[in-house]
Amino acid sequence: MALRPRILLVDDELRTLELLAHALSRESFEVELATSARSAVEALRKARFEAVVTDVFFDGSSDGEEILRASRELQPQAAVVLMTGQPALETAVQAIKGGAYDYLQKPIDPVVLGAKLQRALRERTLDRDGLVFGDLVEILSGMVATTIERIDPYTAGHGERTRRYCDLLASRCGVDAATRQKLELAAIAHDYGKIFLDDLGFLTKAGPLTPAEYLAVQRHPQLGAEKLGQHTRLREVCQWIAEHHERWDGTGYPNRKRGAGISLPGRVLGVVEVFDSLATKRSYKDAWGLQKVLDFFETQREQAFDPDVLDQFLPLLQAHGEEWMARPNLDRSQRHSGKDTPGPAVP
Repeated sequence: MALRPRILLVDDELRTLELLAHALSRESFEVELATSARSAVEALRKARFEAVVTDVFFDGSSDGEEILRASRELQPQAAVVLMTGQPALETAVQAIKGGAYDYLQKPIDPVVLGAKLQRALRERTLDRDGLVFGDLVEILSGMVATTIERIDPYTAGHGERTRRYCDLLASRCGVDAATRQKLELAAIAHDYGKIFLDDLGFLTKAGPLTPAEYLAVQRHPQLGAEKLGQHTRLREVCQWIAEHHERWDGTGYPNRKRGAGISLPGRVLGVVEVFDSLATKRSYKDAWGLQKVLDFFETQREQAFDPDVLDQFLPLLQAHGEEWMARPNLDRSQRHSGKDTPGPAVP
C-alpha cells in the first residue's frame, strides 16, 4: 500500500467534494476529484487509485453504476465505496453484488468514510502471502460486520459469538491449535454467502419461508465457500463453511454428507451455529429458552448432530448457557447504540 493511498472522489456537488477531500487529506489520503462519470472514467484510465468513492446519482441519472463498472474493469484492485440517498437495503445489496466494498447514505460523515477506507485497504491484504491468520480473522470479521450483519440487524454479533464458542468446543473435542485458528475464520464467515443470494427478503421476513425460498437459502453455504475460496490458505476454511448445514444423518445441505464424511471442524461449526441461531430472536421467531435448546439437542442426537460433539457441548451449556443465551440480545442492543461490548465469557 502506498504511504499516502490515492483516492478518487466523485460527486457533482462541489461543496461535498471539497469538504470530504479536506477531511481525507488530513487522514493521509491523497485525493483526486471528479465531478462527472466521464471525468472519473478518464481519471481511472490515467492513474492508479487504491480506492474510489462515488455518488450514485448525478442529476437524476445513476452514473455511479457506470463508475463502479469502470473501476472493476480498469482497476479491479481498487476498493469502491458508493454514496447514496436511496433506501439502505436495496442499495447495499446491489452495491456489494456489483463489486462495491460498501455504501454510505448521505449526508456523509467524513470520519466514518475515512474509517471505511482504512478498513477496505486492510482487506486488500487478504491476498498477501505473508499475512498471518490473526489478521485474516480480523479482516473477515470486518467483512461480515459490513455486509450480512448490517443488512439483517437480528444477526448482530452472530459471527463473533460463533467464533468464540467454536474455539472452545473444538478444543474440548481435541482439535489442535492450528486447525482451531482456521476454524475461527470459518465461524466468522459461515453465513457470508447469504449476501450473494438473489433475494434477501427472507432475512427479515415475518413468517416462515416458502418451499422456493427455503431451496434458495440452501445455496448460501456453497456460495460463501466459493466467494471466499480464492485465497490459497482458505481451502479448508471454505470446506467447513460449505459443511455447516450438513447433518449427521445425511439429510442436510448442500451436498448431503453424513457422519464422519463431514469434517470434525464442520460438525463443530454446525452445532455451534444452530445453538446461537436458536438463542437469537429473528424476524420470524422469538429466542428460545435454555431448557428448550437443551431438549432440542438431545432429540437431534445422531440425527442432525454428531453425538460425540454433543457430549462435549452440552456440559458447556449447562455451565454457561444462561449467559450465552443472553448475548444475542445484548449484542444487538449495543450494536444499535453504536457501543462495543466484551465478548461472551469462556472458561
